[in-house]
Amino acid sequence: MTSLEILQERLSSPLYLVGGAVRNELLGIPVSDYDICGDISPDDLAKACVGLFTLRDVNPRIGTVKLFGEKESYEYTRFRRDSYPALSGEHTPLEVEFVSSPDEDAFRRDFTVNAIYKRVTDGVILDPTGGIEDLKKRVLRTTRAPEAVFSEDGLRLLRLVRFAAELGFDIDKDTMAAAKKYAPLLKDITVERIREELERILAADVKYGVKRAVYRGLCLLHELGLFDYFLPEIEEGVGLVQPSKYHKYDVFYHILNTVDAAPPHLRLAALLHDIAKPLCYRESGNFYMHSLESAIMAERVMRRLKYSNERINRTVEIVRWHMFDFNGEASVNKKRRFVQREWDLLEDIVALKNADSVGTGYFARNEFGEALLALKEKMKEEKVPVKVTDLPIKGSELEGLGIEPPLRSLVLRTLLERQADEGASRDEERMKKEALRIAEELRRKK
Repeated sequence: MTSLEILQERLSSPLYLVGGAVRNELLGIPVSDYDICGDISPDDLAKACVGLFTLRDVNPRIGTVKLFGEKESYEYTRFRRDSYPALSGEHTPLEVEFVSSPDEDAFRRDFTVNAIYKRVTDGVILDPTGGIEDLKKRVLRTTRAPEAVFSEDGLRLLRLVRFAAELGFDIDKDTMAAAKKYAPLLKDITVERIREELERILAADVKYGVKRAVYRGLCLLHELGLFDYFLPEIEEGVGLVQPSKYHKYDVFYHILNTVDAAPPHLRLAALLHDIAKPLCYRESGNFYMHSLESAIMAERVMRRLKYSNERINRTVEIVRWHMFDFNGEASVNKKRRFVQREWDLLEDIVALKNADSVGTGYFARNEFGEALLALKEKMKEEKVPVKVTDLPIKGSELEGLGIEPPLRSLVLRTLLERQADEGASRDEERMKKEALRIAEELRRKK
């Protein structure tokens, strides 16, 4: 007997599984999140959970609580009816009225396929809104008039896109029309929640293995006009033609195809990798230096969406260098120094290069990027140092060579860079002589 079944025996009224757990079970796809509900207050639930579950994030106002057991976890929500501020799009209900049955609770939910209930006591399925029929049709439809559902909570617009992408479902005609109409309500949603939904859309194919799910999700964001409220920069690429010799698509659809081809952890970088092309074209009539400008814009966008500094720094660096040696004409030492400098990010940079090539519509991979990976392997065999701490010479030894403190750090960094060059000696004594030459060069520059 599961902990949930034991909990049910302690309660006087039935619990129900609801949402994705029931939907996915009926579809025969994996279940990852378990939501339960019932006509039980969080206080009464807490008493029944003793010895079974630990309760966290209790919110008596809206009747929610998270239950954590040894092997199971659930989010519980009491049956309720919600009221929202008129046309505000806010995610949190203004007023909550607790009700006694799933028939009343179902119509506060977003889509019919998420409003199917399974009674824990006997497994009976309750379907107040017609969700089972919509599962058969593989269509997303709101539980009530779509205008009412979206006007209450603007986040539902992004959830619509995510579910359509993840599940590979169509969107009901009236639901689609209302989503377009109420797109401006997304401006009332916090950037943190928008960012979370964007990340889920960018990983939509990972959830259930639906092919091209990410591409479709991004197309829906465009079709519904949602990009305008959190990433308007990307819309500027719509219709911006690129040289047909190298690109089959305009800037916008090239970006979408690049995202689709990128590994999941690089899809945000792919989404932003060419975001400055419209700016470059307006200013100069070409796309020269677009990778640098895209890196600058990527940082601005990610700060606006409140990404962590670590994620920003990594993504910006990958975007910045996705065009390095785009034609294979960089000198050998320039490539070697690049590989050394980007040692930890090189695989990701090349992966974005490959996705970028696929996104042109003409190429399967980027041969010049692959050559950089081969060069990295060669440099590993040569035992090329990649960090200052890998050098056999330390700052204390530079002191013994008579190199003054202000120069020591720069001397070591310059020495490290030159160690990447083809044929550079690994002999410690030769490195000391090279350090002295570097120090003299730096003094002359002063």
